[in-house]
Amino acid sequence: MSEEVTKSFEVRWDDLDLNGHLRNTRYLEYASTARLAFLVASGWSPRDLMKAGIGAVALGEEVRYLREVRPLEVVTVVSRVVGLSTDGARWRFEHTFVRGNGEEAAVVRALGTWIDLATRRMTAPPPGLRDALTGAGAEDCERLELAMA
Repeated sequence: MSEEVTKSFEVRWDDLDLNGHLRNTRYLEYASTARLAFLVASGWSPRDLMKAGIGAVALGEEVRYLREVRPLEVVTVVSRVVGLSTDGARWRFEHTFVRGNGEEAAVVRALGTWIDLATRRMTAPPPGLRDALTGAGAEDCERLELAMA
């Protein structure tokens, strides 16, 4: 699998704020959908995650806005794994929003973890998912070593 996964979105009327721009919460929603596209491309559908007894939880997200995005524009979200713990339990994705003309519109960075759905505690992912995350790690991927609670 490539180190980047892309997902495109056409900006709809209900995606806008009062100023006619893509609203701030939609950036986070597009990024979340792009992460799901990464998982599916890696062979891990939501059903597969449920069968494995794990779920993804966001620990924090930040958005850096660079250019306006307006209605009917198509934005492509380029997603990369830019941080990963040794066991794969913690991850950081970077999502770059690119307008149709090639300009970067925003960057969303999301820090998250896997949880065991039965115990509601952080956990390492199954080996196949860990391999997918490791294999997709960007060249500049940082090692995340946060203590598991």
